[in-house]
Amino acid sequence: MRSAYDHDIADAAAAMAFDFVFAVFPGILVLTALLGVLDVPVEAFTSLLHDMGVVVPQPLIEVVDTNLQHASQSSQSLFFIGILGVLWPASASMSTTMAALNRAYGTREGRTILLRRSLSVILIIGFGIALMVLFNLIVFSEQFDRWLATHWALSVEVPSLTSILRHTAGITGTLIVVATVYRIAPDEPLRWLDVLPGSLLFLALWTLIAGGFGFYVKFFGYYSVVYGVLWGVIVLLLSAYLVAFFLLLGGELNGTLYQQRQPKNLA
Repeated sequence: MRSAYDHDIADAAAAMAFDFVFAVFPGILVLTALLGVLDVPVEAFTSLLHDMGVVVPQPLIEVVDTNLQHASQSSQSLFFIGILGVLWPASASMSTTMAALNRAYGTREGRTILLRRSLSVILIIGFGIALMVLFNLIVFSEQFDRWLATHWALSVEVPSLTSILRHTAGITGTLIVVATVYRIAPDEPLRWLDVLPGSLLFLALWTLIAGGFGFYVKFFGYYSVVYGVLWGVIVLLLSAYLVAFFLLLGGELNGTLYQQRQPKNLA
């Protein structure tokens, strides 16, 4: 789209990805502590990541998985340090998102810095709550799966209810989170219907690139052996950039369609 080029979303996506990477590893500390509070094993969370492979690229899953296993062995007293380490770069990334989406709608930012930062923190906390709901779904679905296997003697060929629920929840949760960002981030009154096209575009592109990552690693996996940790960092940076770029591209689509629906000023 012409508007995506005019609004320089590639540069904005790079800035968002830079801030996001700084938030990943303190975020792992926070996740590990929360898993302990909710009594959800680390293995269950990593299993969730693998089951959500249609949304999260496999190399990124492996990076997070490895670091999560190491973080689970550290003290949970780092929980609050992790929160501070997450909120600052993540809110900065969200502020960049707000500015980029405002350009997509041709809107001048009228909110104060305090309000923008507060909205950023609220969105991040909302994402955390969504993860907590997903964790509880893991526990419930596994228990229900065992109950079905015990009382109904389901064949192993029957698709696991747990796996189906995780895939469905992963896709639906991603769609809801992205649509929420699209609706709240711009300084423009929007309806859910206004942000649906961009949300679907983001989900389609991200699902496609996730499959592409899996194909690439399957046939070129020797790079992870040659480059080691550096390969993991490269994958993390590339994944973060693609997430940000697709997010802004979906926002540009929403903004273009929204402006086309507005009445023309003939005066």
